Amino acid sequence: MIMEDVFCSREKLSNTIFYETEKFMLVYDLFPIVKGHMLIIPKRHVDDIIRLDAAEWKDLEKVKNKCIPVLLDRYCRDDRSYNIAVQIGEYSGREINHLHIHILPRAENDAYKKRTMELYRNIEARRAQAEGAVGTEVKELRKLFKYKPM
Repeated sequence: MIMEDVFCSREKLSNTIFYETEKFMLVYDLFPIVKGHMLIIPKRHVDDIIRLDAAEWKDLEKVKNKCIPVLLDRYCRDDRSYNIAVQIGEYSGREINHLHIHILPRAENDAYKKRTMELYRNIEARRAQAEGAVGTEVKELRKLFKYKPM
């Protein structure tokens, strides 16, 4: 279900903004999956990462290079683990139709790890079946991209 685009309203975000540049705002997620979960949000309304313009890509590079190390220092003292997630489109799970990039600092036994580990339970038992299916898909993608090994 797509909700109202609160990311276009600076007023609605003002209590969660902790850093900004000309093109982006960084906000602490109102419903953090893990401690330190933040969002990088473009100030211009854009719904897909491939629609960022050259100036936004340049500014995004600056934002990530400044902010990710600071977050890791604060939330990941023992290990520098983190996830970057972007959900695009109706079926991705995104609830607000405005690009936002999740940065999730990770800890050894955080709640997110417990959730994702359920997906990989019994992976060895399924490996042969998965490799066959992946091999078929890779062949099709190589045709699509006209891939020639270098």
